[in-house]
Amino acid sequence: MGTDLRAWLFTLMHNLYLNQRRGTAAKLTAVNIEDVENELPAAAERSDDALDLERCLQRLPAEQRAVLLLVTLEDMSYEDTAKVVGIPVGTVMSRLSRARSRLRELMEGAPTRPQQSVPLRRLK
Repeated sequence: MGTDLRAWLFTLMHNLYLNQRRGTAAKLTAVNIEDVENELPAAAERSDDALDLERCLQRLPAEQRAVLLLVTLEDMSYEDTAKVVGIPVGTVMSRLSRARSRLRELMEGAPTRPQQSVPLRRLK
């Protein structure tokens, strides 16, 4: 035998894909947009979700945002994130949980939480 089955299957799948693409390219026809404009689907209700997400991310505290982005966007493990940020793994998990909860609230349009003021103690 001596052949790599995986490479052979990949080549077979690639050729099938190319054949399908060639077949659909031949079937394409030009359509006048005015003729089908009533059939086109309406735009999504919230087309600016990416902008909303960016705004909501900016409203997170910096330490929560950093942990959230490292774990979700950069796909780092909790241990690696802890090393990068310089905090314990438990703190990474805590900040990530709070960041996800807060981001969910912000994206759903929950009212902003008022800043809790720290009561001042009177010293003599």
